[in-house]
Amino acid sequence: MKKIIKNNLRFYREKAGLTLQDLANATGISMSMLYFVEKNNRGISFFLADRIAYVLDVPLEEIFPEFAERKSPLPTK
Repeated sequence: MKKIIKNNLRFYREKAGLTLQDLANATGISMSMLYFVEKNNRGISFFLADRIAYVLDVPLEEIFPEFAERKSPLPTK
């Protein structure tokens, strides 16, 4: 069984004033996928996690601590 590591997605999404639907629209990730990731019921790929961090303008490792050792392939703002 895959271990799901807790994340801070809800905190940063709400801090940005976004609903799940807003974040889904901005990232192209389904709202249901974001819901399950936010509830720590599903893991997420580095690529999708990085997309979320980019849209929220928050360092990846702040939202998803499990990716602290990886570098973003996307340009920073």
